[in-house]
Amino acid sequence: MRKRIINLVNFVRGCEPRDPNTDLITPIAEELKINKAYGFDHTVLVQYDALIRPDFRQLFGDAADEHTEFGLWFEMCRPLVEAVGIEWRGRPGYDWDWYVNPGFLPAYTPAERERIIDEAFRLFKESFGYYPAVAGSWLIDAHSAAYMSDRYGMKALCICREQYAVDAYTLWGGYYNGGYYPSRQNLLCPAQTAEQGIPTPVFRMLGIDPLYGYDESKYAKSLWGCPTMEPVWGPGSRADVVDWFMKTYYENPCLALSHMTTGQENSFGWHAIGPGYKMQAEKIAALRDAGILSVEKLGDTGAAFQAAYTLTPATALCATDDWEFGDHQTVWYSCANYRCNLFLHGDKLIIRDINKFDETYTERYLTEACTSWDARYDNLPIVDSRLWSNEALQCAMHLTRPVASLSFAEDGDTLAVTVHFKDGDEGRILLTPQSMIFDAAGDLRCDLGVPEAKVSLDGDTFTYLHNGFAYTMPVTASITLTGEGYILSPKDDKIILHLA
Repeated sequence: MRKRIINLVNFVRGCEPRDPNTDLITPIAEELKINKAYGFDHTVLVQYDALIRPDFRQLFGDAADEHTEFGLWFEMCRPLVEAVGIEWRGRPGYDWDWYVNPGFLPAYTPAERERIIDEAFRLFKESFGYYPAVAGSWLIDAHSAAYMSDRYGMKALCICREQYAVDAYTLWGGYYNGGYYPSRQNLLCPAQTAEQGIPTPVFRMLGIDPLYGYDESKYAKSLWGCPTMEPVWGPGSRADVVDWFMKTYYENPCLALSHMTTGQENSFGWHAIGPGYKMQAEKIAALRDAGILSVEKLGDTGAAFQAAYTLTPATALCATDDWEFGDHQTVWYSCANYRCNLFLHGDKLIIRDINKFDETYTERYLTEACTSWDARYDNLPIVDSRLWSNEALQCAMHLTRPVASLSFAEDGDTLAVTVHFKDGDEGRILLTPQSMIFDAAGDLRCDLGVPEAKVSLDGDTFTYLHNGFAYTMPVTASITLTGEGYILSPKDDKIILHLA
């Protein structure tokens, strides 16, 4: 499949209870007009309450052409849940409610989720004459995703980017960028086998900033709004930062695939969306015309992914420079077994995040309805600088020698990171689907901070217990325990973290 892809995904709600006077038609009408002017293939995801409005149906009928893909947006609303005989639990006056309970599929029992999905697909087919091949939501559970995939043969699903406690939901520790086949037990976790995987790939939405999307309040000082490409927020509305996003996603090493979605929900209004959307469209068209990226429908990207990969591939998202301060570099590496993040801050190279993936680790709401206003999806942390740090101690692994810069190179499914030390020496970190290999890089210190997981050491294997689930990380290294964590020293000039 093509390696460098952008999907324009605009999603459409039919009501806005926070301001009932919001014009919901103009934003999607203008987005359709701009996409058509540039000849973009693009995707429109429609919520049930928009599908029942005649003005939206007329607009979509007029816009239908070979460049436009329609699909479903799965946020719950009063008309949808009442259509299948479920009492609406939204706040007074809210026919659409963004709290997880009642606004998302995990708030319902598995049987209720299936009824809701079938009704949405029924109305979609009544409106367009066919079942949708794509669907999205900020939050989808594994049961619903498997049901849509198995029953309706979906080509692609999309969910929210990584975020912690934004709005009503947390997605933390997942495959960072690109597409992956999720486990039937946990939508945020890639499956390690085809048998336990959902055969529809999931893509993360709205172009996360690899530098500041992880711990935005700690490092970024001029960031306002979400650290994504969404045109309504600060980074996505600034031309210089959008140029940086495009370079980072589409010119740097990416291994199997570099993928981004951009676009916006219609609830913000065209006055807020328009300037950034127009600017981004012009830049995307120029890069497409130069052959740097492909603009695709989400379903086409999913179908090509299914044709190219049986299991989740390895991808990398590398930022070689910094739009904010100029002195940060980072890389996110994701594969079927784990994800990790290297982050250069000043002359200190830290591993901010390592999360293992295990297809048997079950999400919290797989078989039971979420009854709280918020929800959490996660995986199996080894290091979590954002959540395990406190004021006294940052949780991170870090090299003990001062680092000047990093450079990145692709080698099959391995990303080779060359570490340029300040004294002129060089070391390497090899990010492979099985392990992280530190070659001639010196000692690696891990300060655990206040870990959510219980951590113990047995011989050369670290054992963790998180959310009642046990998992391990064997290491090839000499291990010294400290009061704050541990130090790994090389054996035969190498340290290996075994993560498969």
